[in-house]
Amino acid sequence: MKRGSKPVIILGYGVRASGVDPRTFLTYGVPVLTSWQGMDLVDNRHPMYFGRPGIYGQRCANRVLYEADQVIAVGCRLSPWTIGHAGLRPEQQLIMVDVDVNEVARFNQAVLFSGDIEQFMRQTSQAQCNDWTTLCNAWRFEYPWIESGTHDDTPGYMNSYRIMGEIEKHLRPDEVIVADNGSLICPVFQALHVKPPQRVLTSGGLGLMGCGLPAAIGASFARDKGEVLCLVGDGGMMLNMQELQTIAHHQLPIKIIIFENDGYSMIKGTHKNMNLPYAGVDRGSGVSMPDFCKLAAAFNFSTCSVTKWETLRQRLGLLFHFKGPFVMVVHIDPEQEFVPRLKPIVSEGKITPARFDQLSPISKPVTLVEADLA
Repeated sequence: MKRGSKPVIILGYGVRASGVDPRTFLTYGVPVLTSWQGMDLVDNRHPMYFGRPGIYGQRCANRVLYEADQVIAVGCRLSPWTIGHAGLRPEQQLIMVDVDVNEVARFNQAVLFSGDIEQFMRQTSQAQCNDWTTLCNAWRFEYPWIESGTHDDTPGYMNSYRIMGEIEKHLRPDEVIVADNGSLICPVFQALHVKPPQRVLTSGGLGLMGCGLPAAIGASFARDKGEVLCLVGDGGMMLNMQELQTIAHHQLPIKIIIFENDGYSMIKGTHKNMNLPYAGVDRGSGVSMPDFCKLAAAFNFSTCSVTKWETLRQRLGLLFHFKGPFVMVVHIDPEQEFVPRLKPIVSEGKITPARFDQLSPISKPVTLVEADLA
């Protein structure tokens, strides 16, 4: 790493696959980011951890990655989901520690480290970038993970980003969280803090809606029929709800929280961005959802339905202490937006990627003068 530069280390799932201790990366004096698949590699509240960038990234993480002049990707292929469709700035120096040379070849400025992750760690020393770290810390305080205004409740509904804050209070030190794909994963990966040995599992770039229940079953069996927290949207639940019988048959202590928002929010968002009418995404456009509590009760699950914060706080305690399978349904606004988001710019039928550090809704960025805390 260059002395006096603005480096950032971004860790991906390859770090876990390599078997090295990811905590070492927090000791180099360099801001650390992770991909979504690597969010459980390090303590999310460590002072050198600045979040998870991406199309549905966190403002601080996106700003750090955008402003860095040296990006060190370790076991992270830097997919468009992580760095946006516009990609890195051409002038950013990129060092990649990766087993797949084809992934490295995607970037003109990339330099492949000729060794494995363990060798890279042995050859890496602490960097002197105090001013850069100070600036990153200013962005951390400017851009909290749960944002006032953006993540406020709407009348009659609880915001799912704030719900993650309540769930976090109950997580066990060794909690295994399985997140289904769809809009539900945005608040999971944008608002939830975890710390090893807690694990967060999802299908990642495969985008498999409906993966939550089967993955939770596998995780429970891998833990010798241990407890697993499964977070799933109503749309994802509809794709594999027959797996409730598998859970009931084996009496797996899987706690399922269903986020019910009348349909398919990600597709709703696409329709909104393209100024298209809804079609097949909610009750009004031809798709409806069952009463999930009645459905779960038919499989002999204990259940509850939650619409208020006081009830949520009480029932979460019950859910996490319950010994058998459990289904909780929380009701969120059918029109809730999942932001921050790197929204594409649509003009005259053309789609242009937005600048990577300008997540919607656009907020005022911190300038060098404002962030000079020295």
